[in-house]
Amino acid sequence: MDFNGPASVYIVNTCTVTSTADQKSRKAIRGVKKRNPGALLVATGCCAEDVGKPLAGIGGIDLILGNGMKDKLPELVENAFAVKEIGEKPAADKMVPKEADAEKKSAECGAPRRKPAEEGVLQGLDRTRATLKIQDGCRQFCSYCVIPYVRRELCSMPQEEVLSRVAALEAAGYREVVLLGIHLGAYGAEAGSRGTTGAAAGGTDGLAALLEPLLQSYPGIRFRLGSLEPMEATDELVALIGAYPNACKHLHLPLQSGSDKILRAMKRPYDTSGYREKVHIIRDMVPDIALTTDVMVGFPGESDEEFRQSLAFANEMAFSRTHVFAYSRRPGTPAADMGGQVAKAVKDVRSAEFVRLGAKMLRAYGDSWTGRSLDVLMESETGSGLWVGRGDNYMEVTFSPPRQNGGFPDDLSGMILPLRIAGRSPDRPGAWRGELEGHAGDE
Repeated sequence: MDFNGPASVYIVNTCTVTSTADQKSRKAIRGVKKRNPGALLVATGCCAEDVGKPLAGIGGIDLILGNGMKDKLPELVENAFAVKEIGEKPAADKMVPKEADAEKKSAECGAPRRKPAEEGVLQGLDRTRATLKIQDGCRQFCSYCVIPYVRRELCSMPQEEVLSRVAALEAAGYREVVLLGIHLGAYGAEAGSRGTTGAAAGGTDGLAALLEPLLQSYPGIRFRLGSLEPMEATDELVALIGAYPNACKHLHLPLQSGSDKILRAMKRPYDTSGYREKVHIIRDMVPDIALTTDVMVGFPGESDEEFRQSLAFANEMAFSRTHVFAYSRRPGTPAADMGGQVAKAVKDVRSAEFVRLGAKMLRAYGDSWTGRSLDVLMESETGSGLWVGRGDNYMEVTFSPPRQNGGFPDDLSGMILPLRIAGRSPDRPGAWRGELEGHAGDE
């Protein structure tokens, strides 16, 4: 976010998922105060969940709001701004509004401390794809992650509200909705923890029970799942992806490491054998599905041998895309106090090698579609009549409408075109070129 423009109120939505994110959040806050010291400065987001740590030592913050108070942000900002205007300093006990104990403890979907419904829909700038956050909270406690400490309570958007939100998105012209969550596979799990039906209790309130009515009710919208814990890609869920044409043939299953020793140290709830078996089951049920992943390098104690194991396992899994992260030390997490912290230079080398492997796997997956047809959702024009879109497998495809064919409108955004993949795109790295059946290039 660029805070260089003049404003009376600045709101910094902080992130604390990595130490780098922490540093950027603090830098943004300090930058605002330096450039415009008279403005009202509000800090919210995950850093604000624990005021005594990430935001400690930063002066000049007028209002600190945890994630559970975002729905009250307009009212609280207005009040704080009025106080500032008459030159009064807010009392210290008003800096961080406290929720009532009953509200804070509540995980009921009807009155959660954080309602995904109130956080709104993040809509794609191209007005073809929207992301809808339907779940919040995580109790997994991976040893490197701070999120469960600041967003522990599980909360799911009620199914009726999800359906209503999607109806509004469809009316607005969106053709794809991405379902997101802090721990997406735990959708509905808070019901199970209360002793009723729910995903955690093996009941019917889980993600599959939400996805099926969405697929049935909105056949004109493609539904894509966000990041999903590998073991939570259940047979029921995968079967729906295979059965419905508007279910995107793509799953993002974070691996983090291909070394069993490192997975144990990370406190990940699977080993490489279980992950491999899950991938085989998914590909048997949905051939050609795209599997993308996250990989972390340089976790404390990761030796060269364990890094090589991780590299080899990822290559075996043949991911279509790989997001590579270097381990970032997070104070307050078990991993931060582990021995064997890996030097930055070593992490940089390992990251670069994994990125090269990821590029190789991406090319292999994309090349496997050459000569085949893929339905591509057109998203944006990049200039000179070249359009870019994505298949339901998240494969990026470029398309130039034939100049002699007058059947195409000037604006293709939102159109789903059946295109034959003709090879790698010469115009866009990491993309493939699509052609209409019967048209060889731009004639």
